[in-house]
Amino acid sequence: MTKRFGRVVIADDLSFSVNAGDTVGIVGPNGAGKTSLFGLISGDLSPDAGHVKFAGRDITRLDSAGRCRLGIGRTYQVPRPFAGMTVFENVLVAAQQGGGLRRKASYGAAADALERTGIA
Repeated sequence: MTKRFGRVVIADDLSFSVNAGDTVGIVGPNGAGKTSLFGLISGDLSPDAGHVKFAGRDITRLDSAGRCRLGIGRTYQVPRPFAGMTVFENVLVAAQQGGGLRRKASYGAAADALERTGIA
């Protein structure tokens, strides 16, 4: 896929795949296009060329609400934790609100995330 803002190219023939269960990180300096990439995936931005596929289906023309119903969503950076809550409680909010998990599943996912990152 390709995306330009005037003469500034933020994605030039970009192509990648993410499979179920994969954990992927997107890194780069400020201005590299990371946020724009998430906008293209989530439907907040439209590519100038190319397409976005999900589960083998072309969803390029699907708006962000439609993509959300498929399970594709994005969050916006909140550069501070919820005050007055423990680290576990902050991660639990992410598991419940971002991951859509409830009760025991959310507690297990939060505990697992803290264990995998070494901050349990």
